[in-house]
Parts: sequence; structure tokens; C-alpha cells
Amino acid sequence: MLRWFVCPDNGRIEVKDCLKEGGCRMAGRCASRSYLRMAASDRPWKGKPSTTQLIDGVMSAFLKITKDYATSPDNRAWMINGTRGHSVLESYSDEYSELEVRLTEGDVSGIADCIETENGKRTLSDSKISGSYKVAKALGFKTVEEETEEVFKSGKKKGLPKMRKILIRKKEYEDRKSWSLQLNKYRILWEKQTGEKIDKLKIQCIVRDGGLWIAHSRGLFRNVYYFDIDIEPDEEIEAYFEKKKEALFKALKQGYWDTVCDREENWDGLKCQRYCDVAMYCPLGKYLKQERETDEMAIKGLSQARRMPRLGKIRLGIKKKTKTGKEYPAEVDYFILDPVVQNEDERQKMIDEFHALYGDQPKSIEIMFPVGDPAIYFPQDLKRYGSGSSLKCKGDGETATCASEEFAKDLKIIGKSDMGTPIVECKHEECPYYKSRQCSETGVLNVLLPKLPGAGVWQIVTGSKNSIININSGIDSVTALCGRAHMIPLKLERVPTETIHEGKKSKHYILQINMNFRLSDLQKQAMIDPTKIAMELPPPEAEKEDLLFQENRIVNTETGEVIEETVVETVPVIEDDVIPEEVVEPPKKPSVSTFEPTQEELEIQADLDPSNPKAYNIYAMSLHECKEKTQLSTWNTAVIQAFKDKQITKIEKDNLLCQRDSLIQDRGWK
Repeated sequence: MLRWFVCPDNGRIEVKDCLKEGGCRMAGRCASRSYLRMAASDRPWKGKPSTTQLIDGVMSAFLKITKDYATSPDNRAWMINGTRGHSVLESYSDEYSELEVRLTEGDVSGIADCIETENGKRTLSDSKISGSYKVAKALGFKTVEEETEEVFKSGKKKGLPKMRKILIRKKEYEDRKSWSLQLNKYRILWEKQTGEKIDKLKIQCIVRDGGLWIAHSRGLFRNVYYFDIDIEPDEEIEAYFEKKKEALFKALKQGYWDTVCDREENWDGLKCQRYCDVAMYCPLGKYLKQERETDEMAIKGLSQARRMPRLGKIRLGIKKKTKTGKEYPAEVDYFILDPVVQNEDERQKMIDEFHALYGDQPKSIEIMFPVGDPAIYFPQDLKRYGSGSSLKCKGDGETATCASEEFAKDLKIIGKSDMGTPIVECKHEECPYYKSRQCSETGVLNVLLPKLPGAGVWQIVTGSKNSIININSGIDSVTALCGRAHMIPLKLERVPTETIHEGKKSKHYILQINMNFRLSDLQKQAMIDPTKIAMELPPPEAEKEDLLFQENRIVNTETGEVIEETVVETVPVIEDDVIPEEVVEPPKKPSVSTFEPTQEELEIQADLDPSNPKAYNIYAMSLHECKEKTQLSTWNTAVIQAFKDKQITKIEKDNLLCQRDSLIQDRGWK
């Protein structure tokens, strides 16, 4: 039963103490005492489950009956609003309608909001207050893509039709299951109780966010909808409720229940994380709540912390369709900006600005890391997800925590977490779930785009081991040079990589921090105070499509299925016109005329020797002066000759050649 209120400062107080005169534990009440008394009202258990209790998950219903729990008065606002609305409607009944009709049969009870008779037909209806998302689903609205009359005129999509998102409404998209179960049960109770037939079932739904843009974007332009619910066969409805009733009574008799609510009952985990008052008593609920709290409280000890908003994602692939119309993820060699802005005009404006900065298909973008700890802005785990966004298992290569016993099947359980969830051995690549491609390495990179409007985080999710290694290496290198990597302008790029399997090559595009910068410029940036920002980051949000863009996996374009590809060799793709080191015939003295260096550089280069600490920086700076490929060839020759003359070290030479390859990609030279 409800025992505590959660105050606005997240503190707790027993309901009975809160309702006392002068009993508020804060400086002033968060609501009137009359409102709080209504918020504290809780239907006591009298041995008969209500219809709505049985539609809820057995675990949730059992825990609410047997456990003391807490809720926020804020969370009861819509319940109170609905209760008040029902009370007001009761005063408007007439000879054709019955309101708040109490129904009961055996151990099951219910209250029908309204039964009206009109034109000889009897209609049973129920009133709801719901968000536009649920109402839109109930009405069958769905966003899909359709072809426009235009085609792409350039780039890799040249000749392909341009797509646009449209909102359509179809009967097959309607999702009214919980409401159908409730109203059909009320119908059966009424017909058994009175012997009179119900001809129609209706839901009268007030759209909680009606009139706002978000509701309009989902196809809802009215504040109240009144629509039909299908009459289902009695035997199906009765079988459902009988099964749920038996399970609830069994749980109450034995004093425990170990089967968590299914994905429909817990909204694919979302209800457990955000809306279930008794989640702390449920293994799955505790696990999901802790995951959310861990993700959202990334930076500890900041009493005045503010969380950076998630502005969107930077995706590494697109969705394509097989010949049969099935969608599958396909990797591309460029970054795709995907803002979370709901307004389509604002969203397109941000995308256009991104393309104006970096081109239509950018392979390199400017980024900054928002906070100091790489474990926070680039968390990496082995993760196994369910059909939606709920996490089944999370590991580090040695141990893993599963959300429930069900998800630990075929794994060796070695202990229990503080929440009672199983801890298992994490065998990484030897794990059966990893082998069956249900588990994957997951890195969530949080970055700022300093040249794009908006102060918030963009997230890049990668399932590529090489990308994770490259980014970690880049972070370590910048940190070694500057003492930190966050709040320093860097370039993130897509690097072409070939995988070879059974003699066949496959090209992929992994992530890499571009190290082609002047050390002096980088160290100047490092002198800027990085403590100007002390923010928490939004929780990581991985999607299955993101995790499939891996260098060791390919997708069958006929079926959309992932094909495992064992990587034999991974080699960087070097453009053909770059002169390989082994075929270069360098002159004895490097030519610098095509670089157009400064007089100071000419004087230094004239007297290069192994002890000259400026030699490496000179070549690094000269690289940026190459405006044509012919100049790059001359620079390439000079660098190799300098190495042979021991004017630069092998590490410096390799670093310079790596910077050369990045420059080639940046300028699109082929």
C-alpha cells in the first residue's frame, strides 16, 4: 500500500505525517492538503482483484498489495484529474445513461464509467486521459517514408528517388489491446449481471498534451476522441482474466512471485524505469532503474550539476530495403546528422547547416569531448538488448549482470548482485549470445559539435572493435600531449579499411581521431580553462542498427540478415596516387620550392640535422601548404629522404605519412 510521498527534493515522508497540520518536512507544501489527501487515496485490497489490476502484470499487482511503496504527488496528477472528471460527469446523468456502474462476478470486480442507450442500442464506454503517443497508436497513426517525385542529382545516391516522411492511418496499425481487454470484461460482467446485451464499446479519450505541436505531429488535432473498441469473443477474454486471476491468487498464497511482467505489461521496460511505484521490489525493475540512474548520474559529487541535453545522433549508416521490402542497416562512408528536434523545419535547418560546414557526405567533422573522464563520454560495454531498448545483459569481458534468471539461460551464474539479479561469467567471444550476434561490443561516444548551433551532446554508437581501439588510442595520444583531451577541438573521421575473407575483400569505414594538427596549436587550446563546463551527460541510447555497422559483419542485401565474416587481415586503404615508400627515388636534397615555405622555414631546413627538434614540426606545417597533388608528391619525397638522412625519426616519419593520408581524405584527392 502507499506509505510514503516523495517530496520535490527527492526526500521521503510518511503520508500520515505529511497530512498532519504543520507536517510538511520542507519550507512549504508542494500542494494543498486537500490535493495531497486525494493523492494519498489508495484502493485497499479486499480479496477481489479489479479488472485493471488483472490487466497489469502479476508481479506489479502482487507487490502493490503486499509491499509498502512511495510515489510523488506529481505522479498522481492525472489520476486525480480523471477521478474528479468522473465525479463531475455523475451529476450529468439522465434517463438514458448510467454512470459509475459497479460490476462484479465471483472474485473479479470493475466499474464501468458509462452505459448509454440511444436509438435502441446500448453502448458501454470508458473515459481515459492519455498522452498523444498512446492515443495516436490507438487510432492507427504511423510515420512511414514515401518516394517524392525528385531524385538525387549527385553523390552516391545519384538517380535514386528522394524520400520524405508522411503520417498515415490504417486499421492494421491500431493498438488498443489493454483498453479492449478492460471494456470487453466490463461488457461480459454487465451482461451476466443484468442479462442485457451491450451493442457497442467506446473509449472517450482526452489527449493530455492536446493542442500542442507534438500532438499535431502525431495526427491529433482534437482534444477529445470517441472511438470504437471491437467486441472480442467471450471465451478469449474469460481465459485471459482467469489465467491472470489464478496467478495473482497463487502469488498471494505462497507469499512471493518470481515471474516479471512481460514486455507488453512493462512497456518494454519503460514502465519499470520511469512509472512503476514498486519497481524497487522487482528484480527486473531494480536492474533497469539502476541502469538508468547509473547512466544519468555519470558525474558524481557535483551538487549544482546540470545535464547536457541530447541534441541527437550522428549515425554511421542508413536503412535499405531488400527485394521483399524488409529493412536492413547498411554502412556508409560518411557521417549522418540525426537531430531529435521534433519540428521538421528546425530539424532540416540544422541538417542543412551541418552540410554547409562539412559537405553533403562528410567524412570528417570537428568535435570536442565535453567532460574530463573518457569513461563517461566514451563508455564501452558488452551489451545484449531485448526486442526494444531494454537491456538483458551487460558485461566487461569477465563478469556480466543479467536482468533476470531468464536472460542468464546457458550462462554460468557465479553470484547475485545487490538487487538479486544474476551475475554470470562473461566469456566475450566465446559466449553463445555473442556467437549468435545477440551481444556486441558497444561504444557510445558523446561529443560536442562546436561549430553547430546548440549546447548539447551528440551521440555516436559503434559496435566496431577497431573504431573503439582507434578512439581510445586518439584520446590517450592527445592526453599525453596536452594533459587532457576534453574541450579541445579535434577532428573525427571515417577511415576506409579493407577486410579480407577467403580471398574476397570488403571495405568498411571505421572511426579515427585525426592526429594531423600542429602541436603548437593544440597546446594553445590546452591552456584554455576546461572547467567552464561541468555537466552530466544524457544516458547512452544504443540501437540495434547502430551495432551492426561492424568491420567483421556484412548484411545479405537479399534477405537483410547479418552474415558473420571472419576477419583474416585488416589493412588501411591507401589511395593509388600516393607514392609508396619503397618505389620512391628521392633526390639527395629535398626540394621545397612547391611548398612556398616562410623564410624562417627555409633557413631551418637548410641546416637540418638529427639534433634539430624543429625538423618534425617543419614538415607537419609544410604538409598543410600542399594545395595540389603534385606538391604532395614532392612533400612525400622530402619526408622519406629526411628519414633516410636521419633528420626525423621513424615514429615521426610514420606519423607524418598518417597525417598525409588524412589530408588526402579531407581534400577528396583520388
